[in-house]
Amino acid sequence: MNEEQATDREKLNQLSAWMGFVGIITIIGGILTALAGLFVFVVGAIPGIVTVVLGVKLRNAKKYVDAIIAEEDLESKSGNFNMFVSSLNTYFKIQGILIIISLVMAVVAVILGVFAGMFYMYTGTVHI
Repeated sequence: MNEEQATDREKLNQLSAWMGFVGIITIIGGILTALAGLFVFVVGAIPGIVTVVLGVKLRNAKKYVDAIIAEEDLESKSGNFNMFVSSLNTYFKIQGILIIISLVMAVVAVILGVFAGMFYMYTGTVHI
């Protein structure tokens, strides 16, 4: 093994360790969020479930990186690499969709806040 391969292997080991850690913390946070959401309303568990799915995707990606590190056969590495990229692709798609939803909700909240403030200034009262 040459120096460049050793460096690549070390980077993959670091990536695997961090994906494992973040994946486990994400799963634990998702479980806690889902349980807390169940007490508020059944729909409140959905964000926790999505978070658990994200954590599982990271754990799957870690599994494929570990397989890439362990394999010596180039063809096996290629298959594991494709599965690794697929897992990360799904993870980032879900994260991106959640970010877009959050931004849209924030814009709607700001617009509603501005209209509520204008209504209050115009009428001087708040009707609930």
